[in-house]
Amino acid sequence: MSFFSELKRRNVYRVAAIYIIVSWVVLQVVDMFMSFMPLPDWTSRLVFVLLAAGFPVAMVLAWALELTPEGIKLETSNADTPTSRRRGDVFIYGGVGIVLLVWLWSLDWGQEAPDSGTVQIRSLVVLPLDNLMNDPEQAYFVEGLHEALITELSKIKALRVISRTSAMTYLESGKSVPEIGQELGVDAVLEGSVLRSGNTVRVTAQLISASSDSHVWADNFDRELTDILALYADVTREIVDQIRIEVTPEDEARLATPHEVNADAYELYLKGKYFCDKWGPQEMLQGVDLMRQAISVDPDNALAQSGLGSCLQYAAYFGYVVPRDILEEANRAAERAIELDRNMADAWATFAGVRYYLNFDPAAAEMAVERALALNSSHLRSLVHYSWQLGEAGRFDEALELAHKAIALDPLSPGVRSTAAQAYYLNRDFANALVEYQKMLDMAPGDPSLYFYLGWVREQMGDYVAAIELHERAVELSNRAPIFISGLGYAYGLASRDTQAQEILDEVVALEAAGRAEPFHVAIVHVGLGNNEQAIDWLEKAFEARNSLMHYIKQGAQFDPLRGDPRFVRLVERMGW
Repeated sequence: MSFFSELKRRNVYRVAAIYIIVSWVVLQVVDMFMSFMPLPDWTSRLVFVLLAAGFPVAMVLAWALELTPEGIKLETSNADTPTSRRRGDVFIYGGVGIVLLVWLWSLDWGQEAPDSGTVQIRSLVVLPLDNLMNDPEQAYFVEGLHEALITELSKIKALRVISRTSAMTYLESGKSVPEIGQELGVDAVLEGSVLRSGNTVRVTAQLISASSDSHVWADNFDRELTDILALYADVTREIVDQIRIEVTPEDEARLATPHEVNADAYELYLKGKYFCDKWGPQEMLQGVDLMRQAISVDPDNALAQSGLGSCLQYAAYFGYVVPRDILEEANRAAERAIELDRNMADAWATFAGVRYYLNFDPAAAEMAVERALALNSSHLRSLVHYSWQLGEAGRFDEALELAHKAIALDPLSPGVRSTAAQAYYLNRDFANALVEYQKMLDMAPGDPSLYFYLGWVREQMGDYVAAIELHERAVELSNRAPIFISGLGYAYGLASRDTQAQEILDEVVALEAAGRAEPFHVAIVHVGLGNNEQAIDWLEKAFEARNSLMHYIKQGAQFDPLRGDPRFVRLVERMGW
């Protein structure tokens, strides 16, 4: 009897076929579990290696043992009957055939595998990540990872990455990838999901060509929360490898293996940022408190230090805290963030904001924001800040250039679009400012600040009736926020409706005395009424109080009636210009 006949008699072929079928089923089950469980990436490879290693063992056992209808026995010459063997062979080899057919069907016949090197991807949007935990309480975590991925990808200078505000507009939009790509003008869309079990995080990501709606790349990434920064870098590195985009030595340095973070502090930081980004008074103050908690857990967390400085600066800007009360803490946090990580663009952006809006130090702010943009030329917060600062310094062409770059990164954000409108307004180009603000109002009709800014434009164009209507709408939508009340009082004064303007002035003065309004708000109503001396008195108080809105006085058209007064000239000089 030949060797191959003996293999057949001892059922080695049958065992091999059964082993292949069972192994295939096991691999499919593992693949299925990996799609929704936080298993390491190497799990499927380990199972494959174990199954492959087990194959020769199974063959040796098949030779030594006899597979019979009664079970497994030591090898004898009494094999099962030819009829029963043929019947079993039909099922076994049929199963192998089905496995082969499924495998062949899964191959992409008739077309070449996509060559990522030929896919021209130079811009992309990261869509909101799916929350596979099905737990709304984890929204802060998923949104935090979403923004962090965008930030990491934006560090690649040759890649244009749409910012988060525009990306979030596609949450549950139901639009196809080609539609999204066309609306945003991007080459690709990155989709993904987040699954968390304790401190283990799995991010699944897939890159899709916007033009062909075909997959370019997909992978799973598993990390402990302490290594979350490495996860962001790994996703970016793999995408860069797939699209073969130019990577500078500086990019490579930024993608170097990041340090570990304290898991508890990082989670508090994500929660703090989540609430700060809500912009409301209660949410922002809650965010400030969470940032403080993160720093108490890990004082060396640069993200939390930068986050605290930024939250405090914005809270002061919106009047949620008294600037003088938080000035020292904001300065300390901004400086500490840079000490901890001099290569973090966000830390320099925070330092710029704190120096400009709270310390009235435009020179230091400009140095810091330029450093931020040198580290990451697509850092959106820095682009917006620098555009506003340049416009307020009278450098309008530079301001517009940066504004348009910011808009290209976040085209659906009214706040970002305001950078161009603001530059036009400060340059007394009221017609273009009107067009830009109207576009923004169409995007966000419930935003009171847009009615406020449109009112300013209409005032300077001499249309006081329209301006007053816009300011009244802003007051209504904001539930009579002091800044919008003062805007209405200013408009009443310009329109010679002095009685109503005086009523507003009395209200704002009372609010300021109660600590609910700023001296700047009182000053602007006095300007509208033509009370120039009183206006400058209140602006000097605003300077001492570090009112963030003081940065408007150098170029703001509202203050043109004061420009010939020596006191006002000295005040502008004290602002650092």
